[in-house]
Amino acid sequence: LIIPYTLSENDMRFAIPNGFSHGGEFSKYLKDCLDFLIEEGKAGAPKLMTVGLHCRLVGRPGRAAGLREFLDYAKSLGDDVWFCTRQQVAQHWHEHHYPTVGGSNPVPGKGN
Repeated sequence: LIIPYTLSENDMRFAIPNGFSHGGEFSKYLKDCLDFLIEEGKAGAPKLMTVGLHCRLVGRPGRAAGLREFLDYAKSLGDDVWFCTRQQVAQHWHEHHYPTVGGSNPVPGKGN
């Protein structure tokens, strides 16, 4: 299982030409992405959204305000959004999507 790392939903776009110029742009872009992915999920194809963050970029006060705005928005969507770690994503995938062998879902490293 490979957890995606995207350069589009990523604060590195503060550091490139034609990228984000302030936290509001970052927040708006993330909200638009999330809204679209939720819409696709409700149509029957659930999605995973990752956001790449680096303390030296989004940690600047004006940029952090944009991140906080996005997080507040995402949290306001309730059960439509699951905040999770990479480990939780991997566990969910293993429990629900891991290919079965002989009708069972083998546990990695257990020799089955």
